Amino acid sequence: MRTRPITAAAVSAILLAALTAGCSSSGGAEPEKTTAPTTAAAEAAAAPAADTGKLAPIWTPKLDAAAGPNAAATGSCRTPSSIACADAIDRIMTVVNNIEAAIGDRPYRTSLEQIAKMRTADTAYVTAACKGNPAGDSTGACTGAWTITAGAVTLGMALLTDDYRTS
Repeated sequence: MRTRPITAAAVSAILLAALTAGCSSSGGAEPEKTTAPTTAAAEAAAAPAADTGKLAPIWTPKLDAAAGPNAAATGSCRTPSSIACADAIDRIMTVVNNIEAAIGDRPYRTSLEQIAKMRTADTAYVTAACKGNPAGDSTGACTGAWTITAGAVTLGMALLTDDYRTS
């Protein structure tokens, strides 16, 4: 019997589906609709983690806060031209830039590969002038916004992987 390895894309797709489905303990009440990070998420992102030399404990909460509760950024980018999507991309890419600086010369190959994918999608999004341009909502460059929003989750996993490999 031949088996296939699970790819990072498949794992990302599964996690994205789980995150966008959302879970609620409120007994079936409508989930809160918000695109901005909650105060608690912002405070968690600002709180310093114990310095263990590992990057995931420090940066994953910041990625989560940038993506918003229940990965709201991915929902915002269903319409890539929306201001909410552009703002989410800006928040996420700011954290990504800081993560790249924190990696420095560490051998974080998986994380750097994910950052490169996100940076390519961000460059395409900006070059295609997607922000505020509904005509671009169905074009490849603008739908690349999802590479950034879902990529935040993937980058968190990549940081964990690289932390493990370098320990």
